[in-house]
Amino acid sequence: MISSVIRVLLFLTLVAPFTNAQSDLWSGPKPHGPLAPFVLDMVGTPDGSQPSDGKALTFHDTLEKVDWHGHKALKRVAATTKLGGTEFARWSTVIFDEKTLLPYFTEWRRSDGLFLRREYDGLHVKESRTPGAFSQAPPLPPGTKLEITNTEFDLPEPALAWIEGVGLPVLLALPLREGFEGSVPVISGDKSSIVPCSAGPCFVTRMSYRVEGEETITGISKKPTKTWKVQVPESKFIFWISKDHPRLERVTWPGPGGTFTMGPIPEA
Repeated sequence: MISSVIRVLLFLTLVAPFTNAQSDLWSGPKPHGPLAPFVLDMVGTPDGSQPSDGKALTFHDTLEKVDWHGHKALKRVAATTKLGGTEFARWSTVIFDEKTLLPYFTEWRRSDGLFLRREYDGLHVKESRTPGAFSQAPPLPPGTKLEITNTEFDLPEPALAWIEGVGLPVLLALPLREGFEGSVPVISGDKSSIVPCSAGPCFVTRMSYRVEGEETITGISKKPTKTWKVQVPESKFIFWISKDHPRLERVTWPGPGGTFTMGPIPEA
């Protein structure tokens, strides 16, 4: 009898901290229902320019169900290139738990060989990367030999890989409605702001979101659609998520040279 009590107490001692962290993950309503796989082909264009100006970016964005070492998971891959390009130049991949949306794997990769890859085992992170800041490094000449750095570190608390690609799935999974708001802890390269973590150890800070209201727009689906307009203040992103069968209809975000707006690929 005593040994059984000790085992129960030991179990609660080991599990309670992680359980509490999980319950604190979501401020506001939690996601509901399984996420539906998607395939999106779209173009991001800077304000004040036309797709034909050469500044637009083509995105091929997919979400699919996968198995990650016995865990039900989802894999999102977003590939980008210049509009009209025949080969993709950048890839962002995130694999995350189907229920908690916490990450198992993230990778940023460029066609010139630069990459930043992480595997997550709870709070413990294994990182492999090439030198320099992934998003800011200039293109490398063909044949450049790259040194790979391997490190390990622990996150201070459970956190979502929002910047790495789980942000849109989070918004698609939330029960959006008028006046809806909430926040989640996310991985960041800074203690007090949301920026990519280009080299570990990484920090954790909170990302907030709120529904600003309902709007009917003609976006990626190319047809008038009732949407929820969702503001994400820390990243300055604005999403328009369809009310029926949640999917992305439009998103704006700050990019090089101004604000980009995501829309349908123009007809040839």
